[in-house]
Amino acid sequence: MKGIIRFGCAALAVSLLAGCTSDFYDSRMRGYTPQMPEERYPIDVVKGAVKVRLPIVSGKLSAQERDTLMRLGQGASSLASPIYIIRPSRSVKGEVMAAEVTRVLTGMGINPDRIRHRTGGARGEIVVTYRRKFAVTKECGDWSKPINETASNEPYPNFGCTQQHNLAAMVDNPEDFERPRVMSAPDADTRNEVIRRYRKRIDTSSSWTNSLLANITSLAR
Repeated sequence: MKGIIRFGCAALAVSLLAGCTSDFYDSRMRGYTPQMPEERYPIDVVKGAVKVRLPIVSGKLSAQERDTLMRLGQGASSLASPIYIIRPSRSVKGEVMAAEVTRVLTGMGINPDRIRHRTGGARGEIVVTYRRKFAVTKECGDWSKPINETASNEPYPNFGCTQQHNLAAMVDNPEDFERPRVMSAPDADTRNEVIRRYRKRIDTSSSWTNSLLANITSLAR
């Protein structure tokens, strides 16, 4: 009789624990909190305008304005979107300066067909602009919970925010977040040489020399 009572108590305890565990995991799954940085701060790709304003003073670009324009041209050199040079109407200095802007951009290798001239905007400035894609994520600064609160064993709200912002800023082509790049064609000469060596039963593996091992060992010290 005592054995039956003990078995019944043990079975009841196991069933209660199983019920608690099931309820715990069910509640956790229903209220899932993102844990990884890419879940908390996903990187989105959006389109926006890059714009440089060049004041018309003497009708010529200063050294600083030319440097700013060249940095804009570097960002636009690999894109296919048109570059707009917007100058005020009936402004001789504006026309002269717009022509100089065009020469700087074409001198950087930008196709002249991509450069479009328009009139309008503010009277005392030239605007150079184009549209491109940007990688962005949510802003940091969520301190709604103390950083030392670890009772739930979950990361703090700002966990991974800086990492995601740095990654979005470092990627040269934001379209890499949307789709993978097409693989480049294989080197035909190298491939033919490997096949030739294989057919002649020549070792196709890379050579390993003691001098190379010595260099690696010295770097590891």
